[in-house]
Amino acid sequence: MFIDAETLDNQTTFTSDIAVVGAGPAGIVLALELANAGYEVVLIESGGLHFSAAIQNLGEASHFDPQFHAPMSECTRRQLGGTSTIWGGRCLPYDPVDFDRRSYIPNSDWPIGYEEIAGYFQRACDYFLCGKSEFKIENIPNIAQKSIVPGLPDAEVLTSTLERWSLPTNFGKEYFNDLKQSEKIKLLYNLTCTEIETSEQNDQVELLAAKTLGGKTIRVKCQKYVLAGGALNTTRLLLASDRRHPGGIGNQSGLLGRFYMGHLSGDIAVVHFTTPPQDTVFGFDRDPDKIYLRRRFSFTREFLHEQQLPNIVAWLGSPKFGDPAHQNAILSSAYLALSTPVLKNFLTSTAMRKAAIGKEGQGIYWAHVMNVLKDFKQAITFVPRFGYGRYIAKRKIPALFVYSAANEYPLHYHSEQVPNPDSRISLSNDQDELGMRRLNIDIQFAQQDIDGVLKAHRYWDQYLRNHNCGYLKYVTDDPEASVWEQAGDGFHQVGTTRMSEHPKDGVVGNNCNVHGLDNLFVASSSIFVTSGQANSTFTIVAFALRLADHLKKIIEEKV
Repeated sequence: MFIDAETLDNQTTFTSDIAVVGAGPAGIVLALELANAGYEVVLIESGGLHFSAAIQNLGEASHFDPQFHAPMSECTRRQLGGTSTIWGGRCLPYDPVDFDRRSYIPNSDWPIGYEEIAGYFQRACDYFLCGKSEFKIENIPNIAQKSIVPGLPDAEVLTSTLERWSLPTNFGKEYFNDLKQSEKIKLLYNLTCTEIETSEQNDQVELLAAKTLGGKTIRVKCQKYVLAGGALNTTRLLLASDRRHPGGIGNQSGLLGRFYMGHLSGDIAVVHFTTPPQDTVFGFDRDPDKIYLRRRFSFTREFLHEQQLPNIVAWLGSPKFGDPAHQNAILSSAYLALSTPVLKNFLTSTAMRKAAIGKEGQGIYWAHVMNVLKDFKQAITFVPRFGYGRYIAKRKIPALFVYSAANEYPLHYHSEQVPNPDSRISLSNDQDELGMRRLNIDIQFAQQDIDGVLKAHRYWDQYLRNHNCGYLKYVTDDPEASVWEQAGDGFHQVGTTRMSEHPKDGVVGNNCNVHGLDNLFVASSSIFVTSGQANSTFTIVAFALRLADHLKKIIEEKV
């Protein structure tokens, strides 16, 4: 049942077995899993069934540094499906090394091991529609060339690890009918939770207070409560619920809102291969189920420990669309499409468009037109084929890659950010339209983050040279300055309610339970202790599945 909260009477109280706050991937998976087990679920979504600028504005931060953090309007979504509605579809789990005890990375100790979450990867793949839980190219039977270029073996450096790609899966669209037809799920939309109210003993959640933009106050009273509204918005709700809990619910440690992490990513080098250009795997592979796969440069678990490296990967990219100096008709066609007012918002999200095209201007625009005219035959052949594969086919091409006759490709890195207690979010005095205090975002990168990226590139360069397969060419004379200039995130929001065995060390326990309250849980990447090399979406869903199993077990035990 779908219910627009604006149609309800003021002061309505809903009751159910379990309340799930947030209808993004984690919230939808939890609702479906729990409903299929026979439990009544209230799924609460701040947004509507479609995008609303007024509701999206509720999540804007009061302060953030645009050099290091994207606007919340670009990296989150308040609507059914959550941020999956603007997600690219990249699926890969955290690695075993992310759960290792690494003395060279302070504050990186998880209270659980890799094996405790790895068992949920296939179920997560099923929800993402990304095929088998297989992330190594040597185990994909239909792909003959296992190395990214001939003669480059897997040793301390690997080119055999994979990313899988979903359709991409918009969870709101993909699971719309499952949610609507479930007799156990009530989706309350256009309803924003503004406070968690606890008992006089402060050991139980008694109800959730929520509001609509139209001025209604709604209450939700259940046995168990799960916060799945995204990392920063989940933490914001905990911080704001401070009437009985100084500093916010779950803040006995003083760490609520701290250890905010994302990833470092960018391009500081191009890789020049000295192998035959036609043998370079520069784009996507596909497995027997036609799932798109992408190879990466990475390191073995042992080598990361030995060299005291953060977890980092890199993959071959394409030249920036926005620079007409590439003189490529295909890339210029893509630039022109993404710069056309009628098309740009339809073709991709604002953040992805900005990243792809870079600077805009009349001079640049006409230079791209000239590139297309110089090789019009190539452009006119490419556009319909790629357009169908990217926007019409059911399993869409995830990204655009072009062949390089020079055998040179940008090397795009994606690196772990080291946990830092001074990197944090907090509440400001500014309030949104519902009276909730907005966030101050202070993400901070450290020299250790920068050094890790530089060291990884030196090892990749040396490995290519040792095997006579190529080398790296840095794009500036000061790679360190380039890493600092490119440091920034906001799209992969990690930390701020970190998992710990003891309340003094974090916010949630081993089973995602908020320390000190036995009926409140968190299902978001805010619980992650490290950021790893992977974007967080896939692992969030794996943890949501683990939490669903835990909730089913403890509810059954009480019965």
